[in-house]
Amino acid sequence: MIVLAGPRQLDLESYRRIVVEHEEVELDPAALAAVDAARARLLAHLDTGAVAYGVNTGVGYLARTRIEAADQRAFQRALLLRGAGQGPPFPHEVVRGAMLLRLTGFLAGAAGVSASLCAFLAARLNDGWAPVVPSRGITSAGEVIALSHLFGSFVGEGEVLEDGVPTPAADALGRRGCAPYEPDVKEGIALVNGAPLAPALTVRLTARCGALLAHATLAGALTAAVAGAALRPYARRVGVLKGDPGQLQVHAALADLYAGAADWSDRPQPPVSLRVLPQVHGAVLDLLEHTAAQVARELRAVTDSPLYLEADDGEPAGLYPSGNFHSQALSLQLDALAIAFAQVGNLAEKRLHRLLDHRFSHLPDQLAADPGRQTGLVLLHKSAIGFAAENRLLAAPASIHSSDGSAGQEDFQAFAFLAAEKLEHILDNLELVLASELLAVRQARELGAVALPPRLEAAAARLAERVEPVREDRPLSADVERLRQLVRSGELLAQQQPA
Repeated sequence: MIVLAGPRQLDLESYRRIVVEHEEVELDPAALAAVDAARARLLAHLDTGAVAYGVNTGVGYLARTRIEAADQRAFQRALLLRGAGQGPPFPHEVVRGAMLLRLTGFLAGAAGVSASLCAFLAARLNDGWAPVVPSRGITSAGEVIALSHLFGSFVGEGEVLEDGVPTPAADALGRRGCAPYEPDVKEGIALVNGAPLAPALTVRLTARCGALLAHATLAGALTAAVAGAALRPYARRVGVLKGDPGQLQVHAALADLYAGAADWSDRPQPPVSLRVLPQVHGAVLDLLEHTAAQVARELRAVTDSPLYLEADDGEPAGLYPSGNFHSQALSLQLDALAIAFAQVGNLAEKRLHRLLDHRFSHLPDQLAADPGRQTGLVLLHKSAIGFAAENRLLAAPASIHSSDGSAGQEDFQAFAFLAAEKLEHILDNLELVLASELLAVRQARELGAVALPPRLEAAAARLAERVEPVREDRPLSADVERLRQLVRSGELLAQQQPA
């Protein structure tokens, strides 16, 4: 059980315990009292006749249109019924993360919601509430469309997943013995005006990025070893002379992979694609660490608009429009990661090509068991070329686009969802490129007799368990998919320890 008192306590470990491991949450009574006190101040401010966007005015270009007091509660509910998304739903982990971040942001008090709404959110986290939130057609200024799908389920609209089956939200609430939530003044706009989905997406994607980068380093180490390449470019001292933190970590990882049987003898200089693995993967690792630092800030952020703030440092109390819903920092990071992992795929494709070339690998051309009569793995490389090319197209940034919406009121977007979608596709393709390289490593191991260090030997043995050597030409699609699943499961990294 994790007791939540506000956004400042949330870190990646507690986030994952709640979101991924489904650890239950409890709300700190003092925090709930503070939330209600902040709401009382907001309501008192509204009673003075203050204009409040999305409370007593319309939204978007209609911000100049007043909403009468008698219609304001119904208007808050209506704000949750505007979902217009399409496509497959976000993973439950992402939706659950967004729910948690809305809750912790509300506990800061500035959104002006009630303790009752916070308690309802906490209860839905604890009972596994899983709204169906479309992942496409939702890019706008902020996350309004997606959050309408998500929190419309609180009022009994839309669908949620029950045992993986889409179910009307009203029925799911009924089975929990729970009435649909009736949002009070300011609560509908608070639920949809924020940016909890972008950080939740980024947490998931960066975890996947880190795992794939580790697999790419392993694949590169295997390729260099089975080809008998010079290992001197991977020496730790080379990394020290450059001084980049990420590169030093990659040199250390390579030293661990080669431990027990590294051959540091002088050999002919290998192709650039083999030599620069520490530099490329190290730069990507530095970028991932920078993204992790931004995510840590996002987990503690309050992203509502408008915010009710008390008087401070010469600024008066009142409602403050906010641009914190604009996930620019994350969209720029996601675009940078897309470029970075497209480059990781480029490097893997080049290593695969070098492994098929006897001039470098000293193995039969195209890793054919019987060259001439047999084609070998040349078509495997052709497939990898296509995936790498597609990734280069997908690496074009999403974050630099903007369009007018709401008659010009919402005229700038971060496009974090598009950036995340592109990165996800790049990572899917990278898995296939790495699986192709690993299949070539398995074939090279069959055709050659190079002794491998213990950890690499264990990884090669795992590859041999999954796929047979290619002694006669055969379709390779199923082999690639088996190795892709091996990468996705993480088993290959877990099995590197010597027996």
